[in-house]
Amino acid sequence: MPTQPIRVLAVEPYYGGSHRAVLDGLVGCVDAEWTLLTLPARKWKWRMRGAAINFASHIRELQVAHVRSGQRGPAFDLVFASTFVNLAELYGMAGPALQGVPSVVYFHENQLVYPNRHTAEWDYQFPLTNITSALAATECVFNTEWNRQTFLTEIPGFIRAFPDHHPGGIVETIAAKSCVIPPPFDPAPFDRVLGEGGAGAAPRSALPRIVWPHRWEHDKNPEEFFSAVEVLAREGLDFEVVVAGQAFRETADAMLGSAAALGERLIHVGEPASRDAYAGLLASSDIAVSTALNEFFGLAMIEACYCGAAPLVPDRLAYPEIYPAHARYRGFDQLVARLRSLVSDRPAPGTARGLAETYTFKTLQAAYQQLVERLAGA
Repeated sequence: MPTQPIRVLAVEPYYGGSHRAVLDGLVGCVDAEWTLLTLPARKWKWRMRGAAINFASHIRELQVAHVRSGQRGPAFDLVFASTFVNLAELYGMAGPALQGVPSVVYFHENQLVYPNRHTAEWDYQFPLTNITSALAATECVFNTEWNRQTFLTEIPGFIRAFPDHHPGGIVETIAAKSCVIPPPFDPAPFDRVLGEGGAGAAPRSALPRIVWPHRWEHDKNPEEFFSAVEVLAREGLDFEVVVAGQAFRETADAMLGSAAALGERLIHVGEPASRDAYAGLLASSDIAVSTALNEFFGLAMIEACYCGAAPLVPDRLAYPEIYPAHARYRGFDQLVARLRSLVSDRPAPGTARGLAETYTFKTLQAAYQQLVERLAGA
């Protein structure tokens, strides 16, 4: 008798960006029978507060269909959720459909250290959702040790903000069932562009090209990037700029306005039309820059490294865990100085390729396969 495959239910209310890339890759490389419940990547606060209601209804329907087909027990062996799901609410509303089913919550980020521009009482709901989901989960998986440590470290202070009845033992409970597995990326679109020769084979411009591959939001700090490249432009340095991230309705005008100030140096601005187009932009770039105020891992920078760009990242957040000291800067003046040096002495392509290869699906597949099998009891 053939062994029945592990049945994994993945729930992702914010199915876009790195959340989507990681989930799609896991479906392709982890040996299991996957069922995906997703919502489009917009209005994350509404997704975080309301997705459990929507998903629980679908899960109950899936369980009814499972029973009608003559199957016994739950329809799934494991729930794989992102932190945009309130796992406790999901299990409560799904009822018997998820009774006894183990779960993993993958922490792409945590709301306890998310840089809010406007703190309001409602914002307390989001870190509390992370905490309750972590307590409800069978296991918590973080993308970096920095993410795990900041989450655990910030919990006591958050709990002390309760007006009374402060629960205890939360940090110890979550820490005991937590681990770190980096988010993998799929190199295939980049390999198609790079060809057999790898990072050194992609065509490059006559001028050094700088790419900023991030979504245009306040936590990615685009203003600092443009301030830095404008300094170099005023100095008369010759270079090109690619802005290859997603903009939203509220930020599109700001992105276009800032980018337009670069004039002919600007080669591309906005979200690329396809994954292959995005790969082409990364492969044509010499330097990849982050100015993030909030970054728990940063897949876009890893993808740029894979394509041959030399990374330049802040010496903060999760970056020291991933990048060597020579790739990190402290403060605006050092950002400008390091960027000036890289433009003046153009780096050879592929210098950070080995770093990026650590995070491919091929490299990390075994860790995720073992996680799924262990939690599902296979």
